[in-house]
Amino acid sequence: MKKIALINCYIGAFPWFFKFFLKSCEANPTIDFFIFTDNVINYQVPNNVKIIPFTLVDFNTLASEKIGFEIEVEKPYKLCDYKPAFGIIFSSYLEDYDFWGITDLDVIYGRIKEFMTEELLEEFDVICVRHDFITACCMLFRNNNYVNTLFEKSKDYKMIFTSQKNYAFDETNFEQSSIFEKEDIFKIDCEIESMQHIILNEENEGRLKSHFDFLLCEGTAGELLWNHGLFSYKGKFEIMLYHLLHYKGNIFSNNTMKWKEIPDVFYIDKYDYRKNNSLLDLLKLKYKDHLKPKMWNLFKKYDALLSMKVFKKTVNCIEDGEYMYYLSKMKIVITKNSLTRENYLKYGNSNSSILYQLTFSKKYFFAENLPFIFRLEDNNVIMHVRFILISSIGYGNMYNKLKTN
Repeated sequence: MKKIALINCYIGAFPWFFKFFLKSCEANPTIDFFIFTDNVINYQVPNNVKIIPFTLVDFNTLASEKIGFEIEVEKPYKLCDYKPAFGIIFSSYLEDYDFWGITDLDVIYGRIKEFMTEELLEEFDVICVRHDFITACCMLFRNNNYVNTLFEKSKDYKMIFTSQKNYAFDETNFEQSSIFEKEDIFKIDCEIESMQHIILNEENEGRLKSHFDFLLCEGTAGELLWNHGLFSYKGKFEIMLYHLLHYKGNIFSNNTMKWKEIPDVFYIDKYDYRKNNSLLDLLKLKYKDHLKPKMWNLFKKYDALLSMKVFKKTVNCIEDGEYMYYLSKMKIVITKNSLTRENYLKYGNSNSSILYQLTFSKKYFFAENLPFIFRLEDNNVIMHVRFILISSIGYGNMYNKLKTN
């Protein structure tokens, strides 16, 4: 049986969903999980989870030694760009493994070996859990020198590794939305050569065998059941993992840990999780997944009408300039009226519209001709340089002001 190790390097306090991650690791005893972290854990973890004390300074020292030039990562998020090099950086921990992989902590695993079969591992060198593009929440690499040094085939890797900017080198240089629209990444004007470029090019040249398959669940799907490690959707499809990316970023979601211990059976709904199908829990489900979002949207709609027609409270606290969400090509442009200093917003091909502050929700604002609500995110500042665009189903995308040269 081929041995697999999954690696995460996490600096900072563990997120609320970490115990879900650990529970799913425990259900995969034939796979080892290495977590390099500066956290001190005061509770028991599964035997196959190896907690390695590790700081950002430790990473810079080890990465500089293994990669061959000076690495000076200043912020933990930048570590994402180094994931393709983990096979080299952490090589001393991986000597006994046939495959190593990268894993995020915002995932809950099902039965990994039901999908990562011996036949699959025998045939392919790189295995991805989406069918269309790389997602670094989980990915496997054959543990040999050629695969471990694939990252060096990017003409940009030295620049990426010596910059503090995050380039999503481990994935697609933030081009997921373009690829999702069926565009060829080689026809997209990317800032760098990412691992998506490298893997596809190496396969096209006949030097690598990669496998792309849709093995995960994302978004706020709901109707998920985790039963002693078997993870299913709607009781019909078994999944390898659920990626919490959009769940944890949804304003309607319960983003707190309410259990001391994760049970052997649990449900994940659109915006919450629960232990059973009792009548009370099903009533709560009806409210949280359906009634609460409708009430929230209705209240914000009437609040907006009141603000615009009666109180006419406009917004003047956002810096003018271009704003962008990191996964979107669509910019939001904020301008100011030179006389009144009122803010105007232009999104895509929409007309520029004056911004109004909601009456009862002071941190929220809206534009008359757009179906979104926006929320200010900077605290204790006079002028704001970031805000969240919130859709009617609760997804929140952070827009930050672009820096000007």
